[in-house]
Amino acid sequence: MAKKQRSVSLTFVLLRFAVVMLGCMLLCGLVWMLCFTQLRNAGIIYQGYVSNQQTERILTEDTKNFISPGADFLPEYALFAPDGNVLESNVEGKKLETLREFFLQAPDDVHVSRRTYADGSTVIIQWYFRSEFVNPILRNLLPPFEYLWLAALGAGWVFCLIFNTLRLRRRLAARLRLFGEVSDRVGAQELDFTVPHAGIREYDQALDAMEHMREALYSSLSSQWAAQQEREAEIAALAHDLKTPLTLIGGNAELLLDENLPENCQRMLNTIVLNSDRAKRYVASLLETSSGTDETFENTALPAMFDELCLSTNALAQASGIFLHSQNSLEGSARIQKDHLLRALGNVVQNAIEHTPEGGSVYLEGCMLANGWQITVRDEGPGFSRAALHHATERLWCDDTARSSDGHNGLGLWFAAQVVTTHSGQLELKNCESGGMAVIKFRRNL
Repeated sequence: MAKKQRSVSLTFVLLRFAVVMLGCMLLCGLVWMLCFTQLRNAGIIYQGYVSNQQTERILTEDTKNFISPGADFLPEYALFAPDGNVLESNVEGKKLETLREFFLQAPDDVHVSRRTYADGSTVIIQWYFRSEFVNPILRNLLPPFEYLWLAALGAGWVFCLIFNTLRLRRRLAARLRLFGEVSDRVGAQELDFTVPHAGIREYDQALDAMEHMREALYSSLSSQWAAQQEREAEIAALAHDLKTPLTLIGGNAELLLDENLPENCQRMLNTIVLNSDRAKRYVASLLETSSGTDETFENTALPAMFDELCLSTNALAQASGIFLHSQNSLEGSARIQKDHLLRALGNVVQNAIEHTPEGGSVYLEGCMLANGWQITVRDEGPGFSRAALHHATERLWCDDTARSSDGHNGLGLWFAAQVVTTHSGQLELKNCESGGMAVIKFRRNL
């Protein structure tokens, strides 16, 4: 017995995902910190406290007048005259208006400082504890470095989340595809395989259930196949054994034809010979089916085929006291399985004869259509019931109260419909004024 593969629970898979995700985020944060340190050591950025130091230096300088700072001055400032006019500033717009408000009203923000000089001018300085670019051009063109750097950290974490989520999705999806593969193979009845393991306990439990189902189905189909093979062998044996009595019946009937018998006896003997030959063809068809072969499609004259159909069914009609009226308007030829099609059409005609009262008529007509040809069989019976119109061509269907099924097993019209379909035709059942009607249409490109 093969050793069962080790499985882990889905909870463990999700927990491992969370741990790996956390580890990736920590690693991303560590790389972020190292890069930040390298940028600071390389003189590309200022640390957050530099802005505060520069502000304190301005405020503690022992000068009577304001001395303009250089381009590397990080805080925002504005120098106001006693009347409120702006004398100097490194900002404009809304930021300058904010500094003006602080000039007019003493601020209570620890990040805002003011100093009044001897000449009456007042400087307002607003500083931020954050990292900034050393290059003043970058400071003017880009948002504050600290914001950009925090956004980079957030983007890194989002990337880690997306990457690990896609990895988990790919792994779980690969395991889920096993269910689809197993279902497809079971649906196609390819059962000689072993259901694989997914490696996840919950998935494997479901796959084990599918394995039990596969084994049960495999066993059931194997039994059915063996039984079918046995039935086919029995049918083949019976069909083979039928050849001998049929040959004897036909041979003796042919010998009697040589005798000087009355005309009605001659007619009955001809019927025996004809139907004996017909039965032998059916036996040959059974043997071909049981051996896996089938009758080939051959180019056949349609008028001759119709005449043979009339000849084979007329004897049955006479024996039942039914008048068979035929009209042969067929022309040309078509590629058909002649014996199969004659048997199928004969079943339709026989069905009409059996459901026509004694002394009634059955009408058999063959005609050409614009895109093919057609056989119509019409009887003078009770017609088809509503259920029969929908189900009479189904296998083993016999529940037709309008057309009694006594002595029948529901295979005649079913076989006819199968053969017609094989010939790319269409069998349609309907009712007419006199009784039931069967219309069989075939396309010309047979």
